[in-house]
Amino acid sequence: MSEEEFKSLDELINYLASSAVEVSQKSFQVTLNYSPESIKAVEKILGKLHEDYTKDKSMLGINGLAHAFGAYIGEVIRRTEPGVRWERDHESAGEKSYPLHWLGGMAFPCGWAYRRIVNGEEDNVWHKYYLLKSGSTKRLLPAREKRFLRNKNRRRIEEHWS
Repeated sequence: MSEEEFKSLDELINYLASSAVEVSQKSFQVTLNYSPESIKAVEKILGKLHEDYTKDKSMLGINGLAHAFGAYIGEVIRRTEPGVRWERDHESAGEKSYPLHWLGGMAFPCGWAYRRIVNGEEDNVWHKYYLLKSGSTKRLLPAREKRFLRNKNRRRIEEHWS
């Protein structure tokens, strides 16, 4: 379906997010329930998609999957946090970048999912969510998150909303 077939942005986002729920169940036998903890399951699915991508570097279907799983992550945030809202475009990120107004800034969960599929663990979506939700990367983190932040390829999360 094309974007023009939807009556509103909310209708499009709901369609994409429910597509992620369907794909996760049918292809990965994982049930997503729109809880913050389910973002961990999405991270595992995106990790498997990254493994597939690294085998043949085919971009076929990646954009659609990234939009579906990114919309799902964004919907988890929107449904569990007050005052969160979607937009279609962003002046810097461009048309159809689907920014999410959250925590006084903008997050780009569709971009998160895309980069996770293409780049791998360095763009872990659970870590991005966890660090942004916690409000600080300076507080004490579990050892796994500390290792993640020390990754030499990791950009500073404060500068990397998308």
